[in-house]
Amino acid sequence: MKLQHFVRFLPYVIFSSGALAQTLSHEQLSARADVDSALAPFFHGVASGDPLSDRVIIWTRVTTNSPDTLVTGSWEMALDTGMTQIVQSGAFTTQASRDFTVRIDVTGLQPNTWYYYRFEHNGAKSLRGRTRTLPTGDTDSIRVAVASCQSFTSGFYNIWNWLSKANEVDAIFFLGDFIYEYGGTSTFGRDHDPPYEILNLTDYRTRHSQHRLDKDLREALRQYPIFSVWDDHEVANNAWRDGAENHTPSTEGDYQVRKTVALQAYSEWMPLRYPNPGENVRIFRRFHWGNLIDVHFLDTRLFDRDEPFGSLVSANDAALNDTSRKMLGPEQRQWLFDGLSSGNGLWKVLAQQVMMAPLQVFGLVVNGDQWDGYPAERKRLWDFVMNNSIQNLVVFTGDIHTAWAMDLPYTGYNPSTGANSVGVEFVTTSVTSGNAINIPGGSSLIQSANPHIKFVDLEDHGLFIADFNKQRVQADFIFTQTITEPDNINVSCPVAFYSNAGERFVRQAASCVTQKKKYPPLAPPVAPSVSIKNPGDLITAFNVWPNPTPATTVVQFSLSRPQEVVLRVTDVQGNTVYVSHLGFQQPGLRYAHFDASAFKPGYYFVYIEGSGGRKGCAVLKN
Repeated sequence: MKLQHFVRFLPYVIFSSGALAQTLSHEQLSARADVDSALAPFFHGVASGDPLSDRVIIWTRVTTNSPDTLVTGSWEMALDTGMTQIVQSGAFTTQASRDFTVRIDVTGLQPNTWYYYRFEHNGAKSLRGRTRTLPTGDTDSIRVAVASCQSFTSGFYNIWNWLSKANEVDAIFFLGDFIYEYGGTSTFGRDHDPPYEILNLTDYRTRHSQHRLDKDLREALRQYPIFSVWDDHEVANNAWRDGAENHTPSTEGDYQVRKTVALQAYSEWMPLRYPNPGENVRIFRRFHWGNLIDVHFLDTRLFDRDEPFGSLVSANDAALNDTSRKMLGPEQRQWLFDGLSSGNGLWKVLAQQVMMAPLQVFGLVVNGDQWDGYPAERKRLWDFVMNNSIQNLVVFTGDIHTAWAMDLPYTGYNPSTGANSVGVEFVTTSVTSGNAINIPGGSSLIQSANPHIKFVDLEDHGLFIADFNKQRVQADFIFTQTITEPDNINVSCPVAFYSNAGERFVRQAASCVTQKKKYPPLAPPVAPSVSIKNPGDLITAFNVWPNPTPATTVVQFSLSRPQEVVLRVTDVQGNTVYVSHLGFQQPGLRYAHFDASAFKPGYYFVYIEGSGGRKGCAVLKN
């Protein structure tokens, strides 16, 4: 959605906006000014996404000068920043067909737990990432950052810089326009790579690579798991199922080919858990934060959306109101209805791309690319919510490059009391993408014509932080001081809105939420080897299996010199639950074992201790 056509009598402007080869070789990346050579070969850092209660996807890319080579390496996940309490580890392979990206679904994890992870290739270690699994059962509170629309050429990603240092949230929700397909240059020295509009697979891969090399974005994705959906610019502006406003078949080829390669690149570069393995066009999926939140991530853009209308269409237009027009389509709609009916979460969240609440002036639909362009589809959804008494509906939206808080007005809606509101909607402004700066009378005219809209900011950039608990959900709008100066992490929170459980409408908060949750340490940038007092006394060969373990557990270790050795197992509080003095051991590969059948389910730490230090990892008892 980017409105580009306007009528003269409107006294304001609404919103303006701005093939199988790998992306770039090791040598090419090392020569770029914006690349940290110390990160080689993991120039793009690490990321994690779509955690469940027992697993999470971790991601990286290995940059190589040998595009025909099968690249191998390893990964490990730990409970501590020093990577000594290893809970899972394994090997990976990648190659040119995946642009040398790596995506591992790490299983066997504990719910509601922070983990640290890293990758290794040919002795080089990646940056260390941090991630978190989802809770189960009774859940008190959750905080997430909600963002979208980060045009690389429009400014610096200062909001990501701030978020990566703030240690404020449990996760990131990104609601589309992670990249932009346009070409062009920037007054900030942030020109698009490639400099032209992207069309083929190599183009899309290179554009993703450029974004992931940005130090601020890379750091935010290193510290928090991300849940993402695409919008239009991951393919082309105002995209839909069968075409896009910014695609001309006569000069740019078959749209479906372009869409296919764009979504392939997206699947390679994003740590997304696709509902149907092997199919990367279906991204509507849901997650549960215990009994607190059910989040339904929707695709209102590419899956089954009919062609959008333009701007400033009569709200009574017959074609606009055609009941066969689809935004979600029957398959996704039924999937959503089933999830809304069966979910156990107090809050029902729809995380999606385009504004759901009406936005009309003088009887005109301001933007037919939003849900306003699909009124019959919206009515089906709202009728279902109201007829089935579904409470606490919250819609999170991106796309429009401006910030909003509003009710979702149903038949008989009362703007003074909020009665007959379907739910509430919070819209995040853009990270950097162009918005409507200094529009005379813009917000006041919008709100007077649309009394369900309680807040609109047409100028600022940033994101909002959604704070959920059992009493209310609150959106704190966090705005950057500037996007034209790098490394400026000054932000403000000028306004916040909330909705109480059971009320269905928004209220303005007296203040933004003070962060009271205690988060574990951020992931440090370096990835040292396991700490040993004298690395010559105990070398790094160490294995425990099976892990998870049902009973008998084997420990493999290797010594570099003769010494007395102890096998010790502790619980997570550090209490010794098993100890065996293995006596004087000669150098070389050695084995020991212990019986875990009497251990209670949970994590334990297994150590081999020698005269110069100890080596250990974590083991899970089923």
